[in-house]
Amino acid sequence: MQRLTLVLLVVVAACGGSGFETGAATLTSITPPVMSAGATSFVGPDGAGTMVMGWTIDFFDAGSGADCLSADVKVLASVGIFTNQTPDATHKKAMLATGDIVIVTTSPPTVTGNAAATMGAQGVNAIVGTINISEFHLRTDLTADRISGTLNAGGTDGMGNAKAVTGMFTAPICE
Repeated sequence: MQRLTLVLLVVVAACGGSGFETGAATLTSITPPVMSAGATSFVGPDGAGTMVMGWTIDFFDAGSGADCLSADVKVLASVGIFTNQTPDATHKKAMLATGDIVIVTTSPPTVTGNAAATMGAQGVNAIVGTINISEFHLRTDLTADRISGTLNAGGTDGMGNAKAVTGMFTAPICE
């Protein structure tokens, strides 16, 4: 029995990680370069103080397949997508429609339509633009599996120079 326990411990240790892996991503103007992404859900107040559900898409310095919950994986940029959906007993996570969501500098943004977003990135300030959700993939049990899309935004560096932040992502759910 002790040998079986030892073998199981070795197998678990060898697998390591949380079991949540990042997906492919690229973004321009971020140094070090963005190499992957992951998504997590949240519930919090929007700019008007209304409790809403949303998603955060984090962009990481590690390659696709990295453990998105590892302390060794650094977040280089994040987009917070706030929806007009409020939490209740049956709805704990937001559903995202495909299409463009406007990125504004106000954080948290006030949601006046279906959704609004805010973004922060290493070395880029005052980011505005759009994030386009091309896929909000659901499993058969209707829980989110991944969010895919493109980003077309821009801001300024510390010297006031324009910086374009554009790219693509496939962000598996990381929670």
